[in-house]
Amino acid sequence: MAAYGREMDKVSGVVSIEYSHFYISEHLGSEWAGVDQLPDFCTDEPVIITPGQLTVVSCVQSHDAWVTLMLAETEPVQQAQDWQLLGIWPYRPLDSGQMSLWGPTTGPAVPAAGWLTGGQGHAPALQLNPASIYAVHVYAKGRQDSWARQDAAMRRKEWVHEGLESYVAAFIPAGPAPGGTQR
Repeated sequence: MAAYGREMDKVSGVVSIEYSHFYISEHLGSEWAGVDQLPDFCTDEPVIITPGQLTVVSCVQSHDAWVTLMLAETEPVQQAQDWQLLGIWPYRPLDSGQMSLWGPTTGPAVPAAGWLTGGQGHAPALQLNPASIYAVHVYAKGRQDSWARQDAAMRRKEWVHEGLESYVAAFIPAGPAPGGTQR
């Protein structure tokens, strides 16, 4: 059995945000093929939870964002006032507990600078224990004025496609899942 969260407690990647959102998705086996992962965008929530997936809603239509997923034993201490807690949501892994970053049309995130030479391949996944329930704390940096900064750049006829927002999702164990995994 894997030592969940011990091989890699923190992973980062650059995800393409399109249609003002991106996904933190769990790798699901073929037996979960019919699971509905379509988020209901008729909400003001910045994070939408569906089976096997968290959908993070951005304030900007299209851009690249640095995203970090981490497994933490306790609630992270907010490092700087630039980071805003968007909320805390419960998450129970459906299958593997392997969480990855995905763009709506571009697929898996690319490694953050320094992960792989030349930025080739996909960003690594964060391994959660499938037999646990987690409290997911989602933090954002730059959301307060990201749309205004992008709009100002477009008025200057500059192409700004990165650095508008950054995100951190901290998965904190909240206890064992009732009855173990949901298989």
